[in-house]
Amino acid sequence: MAAGEPVMVASQGRNLQLLRTQLDGLGERVAFADLTSIGPNPGRLLGWLRQVSGQHHGQPVRYVHEAVWSSRGPEEVGEVIRHEGLINQIVTSWRVSVLCPYDLALGPDVIASAECTHPELIRGGHHEASHSYDPQLPFPAEYDRPLGDPPPDAAVLAYRDDLARVRAFTARHACQAGLPDHRVRDLVIAVAELAANTLVHTSSAGTLGIWATTNEIICQVHDSGRIEDPLTGRLRPDPADVDGGRGLWVANQLCDLVEIRTGRGGTQVRLHMRLPA
Repeated sequence: MAAGEPVMVASQGRNLQLLRTQLDGLGERVAFADLTSIGPNPGRLLGWLRQVSGQHHGQPVRYVHEAVWSSRGPEEVGEVIRHEGLINQIVTSWRVSVLCPYDLALGPDVIASAECTHPELIRGGHHEASHSYDPQLPFPAEYDRPLGDPPPDAAVLAYRDDLARVRAFTARHACQAGLPDHRVRDLVIAVAELAANTLVHTSSAGTLGIWATTNEIICQVHDSGRIEDPLTGRLRPDPADVDGGRGLWVANQLCDLVEIRTGRGGTQVRLHMRLPA
């Protein structure tokens, strides 16, 4: 660590305890954060990182960031990989350097994907360039494919100009799936924000699909719009910016996981909300 530079260590579980023990004695230079409370949705992590950076008023910050752990599902891991690809776009302007520990027990596929999003690797204490890293490709291809259509048993609604119908449709199916009332309200707000984007930014109808699994309810919004900035929705938008990604940012704050894919076929946003055990 460079002399005098503040350090933020963000991890979880036993690894966080180990890091606390190893870094004990460094005093106020090191702050710790539990990512199970801050970053269950990886879409919130860049905003939190900017907040940490802003607290130091332009001073360089060292950030140790273990965002993948064994209990994360495959969709969560995919969004972490995308998040870490986006970090490369902001570290210079934010004066942040980021170290991302990965447990080899996560498996070769996860490790290979991480190597694609990190320009430099550390193995056995030795630094080396990552030959898999391409600065022109923010994400590995397998984490940037379209999400696909809702399953055949999903409830589907086409909408164009009636947000009240979108809200009612979402609330009804969320209640039927067993989502608690306060979480139903959160999901209705998130879906309505995305549907409003369709009305504002496209000239055609959007489609909302809703289905439930054994442990979550999923809503997928699909329209013909295209998102040009991959950081959209991950950072708090400027209130004065009418095109600042407010709807996607709200969805990331309210939902347990948000997956976004955009391209020639339009934009798909998949919202996940966990159901009670």
